[in-house]
Amino acid sequence: MRKREIDTTQLAFMLNKLKSHLRITSNDLDDELMAKLCAAIDSAEHQIGRVIPLSTITDTKPFSSIVALSRPLVSVDGIKVDDTTLSDDHYTVDVFAGTVSFDESVEGSAVKVTYAAGKEQIPADIVNAILLIASSLFANPMDSVETLPKASSRLLRPYRNYEL
Repeated sequence: MRKREIDTTQLAFMLNKLKSHLRITSNDLDDELMAKLCAAIDSAEHQIGRVIPLSTITDTKPFSSIVALSRPLVSVDGIKVDDTTLSDDHYTVDVFAGTVSFDESVEGSAVKVTYAAGKEQIPADIVNAILLIASSLFANPMDSVETLPKASSRLLRPYRNYEL
């Protein structure tokens, strides 16, 4: 199970960028635009295989000696195994690989990890790809046979992650 909270500062920044991109000056459509923006972020994350906006994520998974987390991993804020909070000396965090490894003394059936993942500064091309996707969703609310706009796919291509 996953619970995710996206950094409100980055969401507000991207919402303002989307409103500017669409030349919308009022706040009347903010709820609808936020829904389109969140869908566009999810779509972009699916394409590149990475978390984009800085987020606090809580994952609950079956226990194993190594647990994979979303990347790019920023920090691990807390770990519980079977509702028991672990101290830092019982696990090792590999930020580059996005994993947590437990020492042999740790056992349990479920692990709950709270961590930060995403980009603290989102590159301009990713922001523009998200704006293109959100604009397309806003301008064309009906389902169609078209795929994502080519420009957004091309902007996201360099960030694509082919790892499993």
